Amino acid sequence: MRLQQETLVMREPYRTVGLWVRVVLLVVLLWGALLTVLSANPRERSATDFQTALHAGQITYVIYEGSGDHLHDLRWSIGPLFWYQAKASSTLTYMRRDLLNDLSAVSPRPVVRWVSSRNNGGGLLPDWPFQVPVPRVSWLVTVAWIATFVIMIGTARPRLGNRWAWFWLFSVGEIGAIMFLFSEPRAVWRGLGPQEPASGRMSGGQGCLMAICLNFLISVLAAVEIFGGVQTLFDVLARP
Repeated sequence: MRLQQETLVMREPYRTVGLWVRVVLLVVLLWGALLTVLSANPRERSATDFQTALHAGQITYVIYEGSGDHLHDLRWSIGPLFWYQAKASSTLTYMRRDLLNDLSAVSPRPVVRWVSSRNNGGGLLPDWPFQVPVPRVSWLVTVAWIATFVIMIGTARPRLGNRWAWFWLFSVGEIGAIMFLFSEPRAVWRGLGPQEPASGRMSGGQGCLMAICLNFLISVLAAVEIFGGVQTLFDVLARP
């Protein structure tokens, strides 16, 4: 008993460090997820508004989609929390060549990302941790996601599900990395305190099914534009 207590005392600093690593990774991933949600739910503006903000040096990030010289989608950010999108009627006359000419005329130039209309995600891994629309520091989210995935693979016996279950939640489920940091190896809000064992662990098949359901739920929420309320909230808070 005494030896066991001494072992627990020796492990305490490592458990503390591990908890703080989880918290830091969780904050970075939540930050990246928030920025991704905001960029996907922009407020409508006109192409003229885009040009005005661009020449005023306010725009930091531009995402556009097009085929040939036509623009199908044009989104821009004047800061990581504020995203706007040109109305469809605006892009009928504002062409890709106009966009590129405007971008080449300003300095410093914002980060520009072209999105192919044929690229609909479709891969096994989620896109958002690798494409967070923020200048210069988006790599932090990528590193945090990869680090969390490595931690998951290296965890001998996850509490809520086996590693195959978590693999499907990380990939198909989109937000598995965030869920893992919240709940493994113990719920993050429990700190270093004792944690009761889970009543049942997910198998790989159960994890795959849950991942599919999560993916479907996220798609439905995006389709009904429920995430747009987050953008509206930030717009209200930014008003003087």
